[in-house]
Amino acid sequence: MTTIGVLVLSLLAAAATCGMVVQASTVKPSLVFVLADDLGHFTLGYDNNPNATTPNLDRVVKHEGLRLTNHYVYQYCSPTRSSFLSGRLPLHVNTKNHPSTENGGVDLRMTLLSEKLTAQGYESAVFGKWHAGAYTYGHLPVNRGFSQSLGYLNGMEDHYTHYFGMIKGYDMWGNHSVAQNYQGVYGGDIYRKHAVEFLENTPLSKPVFLYVPFQVTHAPLEAPAQYFDPALNKTKRQPYYAMASFLDAGFGDIVDTLKSTGRWNNTLLVFSADNGGPTGSGSNYPLRGFKYDDYQGGVKVTAFASGGLLPAAMRGGFTPGYIHICDWYATFSKLAGASPDDDTEAVRNGIVPATDSLDVGPVVFSNASSPRTEVPISVNTLIQDGFKLMNGGTVDIGWSPPSYPDKPVAKVKQNCPDGACLFHLATDPNERTEVSSQYAHIKKQMLAQLEKIAKTAFQSGADGYVGNYTHCVNKATMLKKHDGYIAPLCNDS
Repeated sequence: MTTIGVLVLSLLAAAATCGMVVQASTVKPSLVFVLADDLGHFTLGYDNNPNATTPNLDRVVKHEGLRLTNHYVYQYCSPTRSSFLSGRLPLHVNTKNHPSTENGGVDLRMTLLSEKLTAQGYESAVFGKWHAGAYTYGHLPVNRGFSQSLGYLNGMEDHYTHYFGMIKGYDMWGNHSVAQNYQGVYGGDIYRKHAVEFLENTPLSKPVFLYVPFQVTHAPLEAPAQYFDPALNKTKRQPYYAMASFLDAGFGDIVDTLKSTGRWNNTLLVFSADNGGPTGSGSNYPLRGFKYDDYQGGVKVTAFASGGLLPAAMRGGFTPGYIHICDWYATFSKLAGASPDDDTEAVRNGIVPATDSLDVGPVVFSNASSPRTEVPISVNTLIQDGFKLMNGGTVDIGWSPPSYPDKPVAKVKQNCPDGACLFHLATDPNERTEVSSQYAHIKKQMLAQLEKIAKTAFQSGADGYVGNYTHCVNKATMLKKHDGYIAPLCNDS
């Protein structure tokens, strides 16, 4: 049965139980995706964190949400965003954190989720940290299906000045040009304000795809003063928790606006982090590892689904089924009535990989088993049927305590037989015991599968493809032309 079929039956059954008369909506469901940046696994209050001040997130998760307890991403920023937007595993689209002065992100020959949804009549907007390629003007959000955009083209900008040190320029782009009017305004405030206005100004007769990739809780650790908790004075974690509190307020504004405008009941909202908390700021307790590694603390993230479309029976619960962030491409596409595939000439000719996305709608709406039985995290790491193989890329890192970074993480020497570690996540979710000797046959099979997967790796930009955007300038010329602001280097004229 299709996702839409499962959804309709679930909603009809719930309504019949309550004695309601149901009339199917003629408007396609609105789809909202909120992405947090560098959010540690132990940062929100609903995880019994006594230091968290996240009442909006906590309330939605506990009463209106479905926790996604095996939701996977890449170990850092740009690949996760590229995966979500392209419907491909990171190893099939982008595993680099290239700045906008280098070709990367999502290949121009791939169709973005926003393009598919806009073609189905959606009003699509993105407000926040793009970081999915901006080498050419063709990479910009407004040229890839979004009717509105405002935000950083790169990653790790100062939240107030919007200065990006790697390129030595200011980074704030709106639709077709640089946006110079936001100096001194907290980036997150800009994004939540525009998200709210977008929802308020779009008629209910028009379905929306709203993508809000906040740059909180990413360094530099900055937040407006009112979000600093005095109870955490003199602690190292105070500014990080202040950013989490801001994130909660921004998320709350979006939810409140969805409800006040009458859009909530016909909305699916998904919240996810882009990777685990980084060393020095975010605790991933009780998981092992951090951002920039393939241990669970780096790649298994806080995530949940909510919105009025979520059946009442699923609210306040959780699903342990495997979900990769790329799976929302097929899921959202099917809900919108679009094909979940990317059927371009470049895909048909094998020039770029096909999508990897699987429809997880039945998992979310009816607690069905996940169609995903394996999760290729990277060319080094594979999760399959409760086991996790890490073939290289392991580091001597342990488990962050709840009060990290005020209490340190002890280094743990990881001995991997023949350079490859095997963990049984089904019984050891925090990766404390290496089990190669007990499951040698499984390790052999997974090594063979990982070798096959690694041979299919693809990196956007590696072949130099820029489409018609062949008129390029150097970085200095670009910055001078835009008064010190960052813009794409290559145009079509």
